[in-house]
Amino acid sequence: MIANADLPQVLVIDDEMGPRESLRMLLKPSYQVHTADSVERGLQLLSEKKPDAIVMDIRMPGVTGIEGLRRIRQIDPHLSVIMLTGFGALETAKEALRLGANDYISKPFDAREMREVINRNVERTRLHRTSESAASEIKELNNRLLQELAQKERLASLGQASAEFVHDIGNPLTIVWGYVQLLAKKLEESESGDNPNGVSSNKELEIIEQNVRLCRDLLTMWQSYGSVEAAPHKLISISNIVREVVAGFGAMAKETTIELKCEVTEDPCSLTGDAVQITRAIQNVIINAIQASPESKGTVAVSCIRKDFYVDVCIADNGHGISPEQISKIFDPYFTTKQGKSGTGLGLYITKKVIEDHNGSIKVDSTPAVGTTITIRLPLVG
Repeated sequence: MIANADLPQVLVIDDEMGPRESLRMLLKPSYQVHTADSVERGLQLLSEKKPDAIVMDIRMPGVTGIEGLRRIRQIDPHLSVIMLTGFGALETAKEALRLGANDYISKPFDAREMREVINRNVERTRLHRTSESAASEIKELNNRLLQELAQKERLASLGQASAEFVHDIGNPLTIVWGYVQLLAKKLEESESGDNPNGVSSNKELEIIEQNVRLCRDLLTMWQSYGSVEAAPHKLISISNIVREVVAGFGAMAKETTIELKCEVTEDPCSLTGDAVQITRAIQNVIINAIQASPESKGTVAVSCIRKDFYVDVCIADNGHGISPEQISKIFDPYFTTKQGKSGTGLGLYITKKVIEDHNGSIKVDSTPAVGTTITIRLPLVG
């Protein structure tokens, strides 16, 4: 059951008690509902509560809904505002849309339609806010990185670590940018009426937040290089990490011709280690497989299978493969086999180092023009 504090918030501004109370009762099971009998009181609650959507009557004594809309747009240009209009006020409603309202509903309103409109517009506000939050997080991370680089006096000794960080942070940032693009497309379809079901973005928002958090963890890890004490290892689930990494690439793969398959055991496959390090290692291998896959009929298969005392994570692609002469070099830093594609040659080097730090091993089987399979084997506890 969702706690009341976690529910989306809706602000209702109407000088008439009847519509205010009707909306409060209608929305109360799914939303925190705040009510105001004037625009002035509504603007005060907007500042205090930061609602996800506002429902506001157009015709009110004193400050009208149209003037209220102008003031709301000055405070928050992306907050969804739904205007309530009485009979014969269609032109005024259209004027409200021109001034930045997101929708309007005529009085008396249909309960089902009202719930649908509220849900769609709450999702719209949250989408905008999450996109802005992700962009702000990325900007902050970049500023922190620049500050750290300016403060480091021994950049020569940190050169390799810096190169690894720049390589690693590119993977989650690529995922974040891809999902922001997908959500923007969904929002555009919802607002244009091409998507009758409205925006459904909870999964995408979770993946964006997860990968922004990973960027922050990677930066924290990079900042700790050279410190006396390494981060203590904790009990982690390899199965959960594989599921999360694959989910991050799933929707992006659907936007291409690449088919991403996944088979993960229900066993947690627990070991003592560093979740950020294991995540970066598995991300590196999967993104390599995706980039190696052919542009038409490309397939990447990811599996996580428990054996007696260890777990095998296998990533297989049907790409161009690796020649026998290159196999011995693929774990060398700055060596890359990406034909005509950008590559730093650090992905597999980082992965091998991470896996060996966890007492595991990594094996590569490849046939030119057929594909490559990389198997990561890690020892389990219990």
